[in-house]
Amino acid sequence: MSNDFTPPHGDAAWNAAKKEVAKRNEAAYARAREQRAAREAADRARRAAAERREWANLPQQPDGRDD
Repeated sequence: MSNDFTPPHGDAAWNAAKKEVAKRNEAAYARAREQRAAREAADRARRAAAERREWANLPQQPDGRDD
């Protein structure tokens, strides 16, 4: 069995290159979406913790009752 593979030429080569670029772009977009989701989750957790600390440190109102 001989190996008679010839690389594509003309439009076929251009379409193959275009598909390869599209595949790499989609992979890059997927990685970016995952990284952004992780970053946003960490930011939300950080803000929630800061808000809990803020609420925990608020001064208490006097209740006005004399015991």
